[in-house]
Amino acid sequence: MFLRVVTFRGWGWAVAAILCLIVGASQGWIELIGLGVAGVVTFGFASLYALFRHAHEVSFHLAHERVVVGDEAQLIVSVRNPTSHSFMGLDVFVPVGDSQVETQVGRLRKSAHEDISLPIPTEHRGMVQVGPARVVRQDPLGLVSREVVHGESRTLFIHPRTIGLMSMSTGFVRDLEGNPTKDLTDSDLSFHALREYVPGDDRRNIHWKSTAKTGQFMVRQFEQTRRSHLMIALDTDPAAYAGDEDFELAVSTAASLGVRAIRDTRDLSVLVSADARPQPTGRLSALREAARELASRRRAERPAVNRVRGLSTVSKDRLLDELSGVHLQEESPNIVELSRLASVQAADVSIAFVVTGPTVESKTLHSASIAFPAGVEVVIVSCAPEASPQTRRMGRLTVATIGRLDDVQQLLGKRMTLA
Repeated sequence: MFLRVVTFRGWGWAVAAILCLIVGASQGWIELIGLGVAGVVTFGFASLYALFRHAHEVSFHLAHERVVVGDEAQLIVSVRNPTSHSFMGLDVFVPVGDSQVETQVGRLRKSAHEDISLPIPTEHRGMVQVGPARVVRQDPLGLVSREVVHGESRTLFIHPRTIGLMSMSTGFVRDLEGNPTKDLTDSDLSFHALREYVPGDDRRNIHWKSTAKTGQFMVRQFEQTRRSHLMIALDTDPAAYAGDEDFELAVSTAASLGVRAIRDTRDLSVLVSADARPQPTGRLSALREAARELASRRRAERPAVNRVRGLSTVSKDRLLDELSGVHLQEESPNIVELSRLASVQAADVSIAFVVTGPTVESKTLHSASIAFPAGVEVVIVSCAPEASPQTRRMGRLTVATIGRLDDVQQLLGKRMTLA
């Protein structure tokens, strides 16, 4: 154990002290012998740091476990001296993702307590593991260093930026849902017509006035109403995006639509590619090339089942938590495959939003839309930063191009320019 706490400087110090003793004794140099003795004694006093475990009580917590990308995040480190005597200072290191933040704590008097606030970078959306804290205690010369781990790791959710949208009960979504379904049923709210009674009909639906006029039992028939159910499918294929900024706009768009639907208490499904793995930023062009070269072979080798997964929609925080960890993937299904796989879960969906990037061709968008059942209204949102917002109709498909997150509000309000 002792060997592990000696630093490189400590080993150098010890070797130098021993060499001074050896050379001084062999050559009769009193000065070198004295220097060597001083070095050995100093190393011995420094070694006392390895014999006694420090009694500091160290803990840490996040000021907020959920923040929006670009907003301030703080890590609070608490250090307490529970003893009746003073403590020397120590260094505290807390891993934050692939980096770490560090702070120095000075001498603490007996029963003293100190809270230190450290900033955490939030330039990029993600799920960041924070901790555990490492407390390092060194002698003044840095010869011996003892490290103790405190606490358990925590997760900081850096949410995508969202925009507050008006209720989906009015405007664009309501208009898309305005066409009544043609399916008929014997039990619903929207009355359609009367028909003759047949054995097995519910007698509660008998219309007695018409029965008295015709002399035959007549029952009510209804138009089957469709419960509003929204689906949001987020395209994570690198080939669909021209840059990281495109994909971040797409994630923010999907998040904004999802949060609004949750607040409206609508039935909601949010789908992304399964087994999402984070990809380093700045490599998008390489990812696109790799996706084009390997897509056909890997898609053929990998079974279609379980290639999409649903995100939690029980609350807006849970949805944003999961969207924080969504990234581009080389093996992600393209938009046509994504729509086809999503359509399997679209039995009761009234509107499907497919959020993608600007590099997808119109022909491909149309192919993606026809993957959904005929009764589903499909809206494809193409995210192209700085593009002029517009919508265009392609049969039952609506294609909306947005250049900023604010354009999503215009999309729902039907104020975008029709191409």
